[in-house]
Amino acid sequence: MVLMLTDRQKKILNLIVREYSKKGEPVGSKEFSQKFFSDLSPATIRREFFDLTKAGYLLQPHPSAGRVPTDKAYKLFVDEVLENEKKLTGESEHWQKKMEMTRGGAKDLFSQSAKIIADFCGGLGVSYSFTGGFVYKFGLRNLFGQLMNDVSSPEMKQIFTDIELMDERFEELFNILVDDERSVFIGKDNPLIKSDSLSIISRHIPDGDSGVLLLIGPKNMHYDKNLAILEAVANLFDG
Repeated sequence: MVLMLTDRQKKILNLIVREYSKKGEPVGSKEFSQKFFSDLSPATIRREFFDLTKAGYLLQPHPSAGRVPTDKAYKLFVDEVLENEKKLTGESEHWQKKMEMTRGGAKDLFSQSAKIIADFCGGLGVSYSFTGGFVYKFGLRNLFGQLMNDVSSPEMKQIFTDIELMDERFEELFNILVDDERSVFIGKDNPLIKSDSLSIISRHIPDGDSGVLLLIGPKNMHYDKNLAILEAVANLFDG
């Protein structure tokens, strides 16, 4: 089904992505309408949920459950965040000030940046220096703690294996990761890890510090916040 989204439907999807990122639970139409659309009847919101589900933006895990966003919904959300350059820049400046107050005096930002990303975003922070060929990772405990209740044991083993092999694959995948200055790979689009449960945010460090910064986290991460944080870390290289 091809659906030309109305402004209200775009707003509904935006709010569902945010709610699911906060709670990690399917979003029910009754509670959702009371919280965000008190001027509309629950039946109207249910109809919007139905249309968005039919169009592939929402998924209903069980007949009696609420809705969760699909990869299609996340991509729409991320595209809107990336298009709002002014807001992204403003939020990154806020995070950069916090980082400058907390970071140590180490001169090698590539070794520091993975830890900064992990600490501020709560997932797995990775930095790769293309010129030096070094890969730094920090925050495995963060990542596996977030996935423990939602990912099967076989998938968890596959994720762990892919992370172990990540160092060997960076040079091969570098051009994909830095195809744009900022990239977001959602679910199955993830080029590094064979898991539908994860997403990667990538930020290219160009020029003399050629490399890439990554956040690897669950698919229902806070994309707008985390994009701003990686932008802030990238800005530290200009300092």
